[in-house]
Amino acid sequence: MATINNRIGVSQAMTINAVGAGGMMSARIQAGYDNIISSELDGLAVPVSDREIQCVRGSVVTQDWVEAVNLLTGTVGTYVFYERKSGAAEATGYVKHTLTNPVIHKVNIDFAKGRYGTISFDFECRAADPTKTIADMWAMTDSQNTPTYVSAARGGYRISSASLSPLASPVSIYHVTAFNFALTLQLVKECNDGDIAYTAVDGRLSGMTATGSISFQDSAITTAKLKAQDLLLHARASLELIATQSAGAAAKKITIAGVVFDNMGGNTDVTKPFSDYSMPFRVANDLTTQLTLTGNKIITIADVT
Repeated sequence: MATINNRIGVSQAMTINAVGAGGMMSARIQAGYDNIISSELDGLAVPVSDREIQCVRGSVVTQDWVEAVNLLTGTVGTYVFYERKSGAAEATGYVKHTLTNPVIHKVNIDFAKGRYGTISFDFECRAADPTKTIADMWAMTDSQNTPTYVSAARGGYRISSASLSPLASPVSIYHVTAFNFALTLQLVKECNDGDIAYTAVDGRLSGMTATGSISFQDSAITTAKLKAQDLLLHARASLELIATQSAGAAAKKITIAGVVFDNMGGNTDVTKPFSDYSMPFRVANDLTTQLTLTGNKIITIADVT
């Protein structure tokens, strides 16, 4: 019996909606039918059923964390990446994935001390017209040449400084061990009339949520209060962090506007060397200077000069 080997792996060279986000780590893509209609049993051993609303969606993780906002605001186009074929020559040993009209509706930045920062993003494909099916929205091309390398601005393995910066005196946050920030748009979609799949898919900027958390070991005490309590009692302000980048590249400054801390958690454990604190936060808007992704920005990522 002849050996059959149709395996592929090692995802790489990702570009989505004209954004080259290198350092691809994983892609989880799902395809199927969103609505299964089943009859009442009515004496049947198993029900009669129909399937409708074909869909393709996914979640991707990459280390090119500085592209977070660009991914969320990019013009919807295509999502392309490659996988290496097992047992095939390098020159034509790749399979190309092409997903059409991926609407990105959630981006999550995640840092933890001692490893590169990552972003994950979720998308939903929009069918180009009523005739398009799963095979059109997620197409493969076999025997491709070696793809062009897509570089990544890796880093974020250490937060060198952090502060809550109101107009008065900033509150410094030392010993940061983790940071997370997520932007989630309202995803609306519809399949009707003669559509086979979702022909209307929109990520609405109006009504998005912006939430995150920061963890640290800073146990400084001022006027009988822990640093975490100072942050909790503080008014709405900007959270600023400096992230160390890979290979001596310029550090990045992350500024999140309108941050409000609603609660805190402290953890002391004899199995850990130091006590730590975790504080979830959210972004609250202001009627005078309204926050957006592109104007008066909710989040800014810039080089430290």
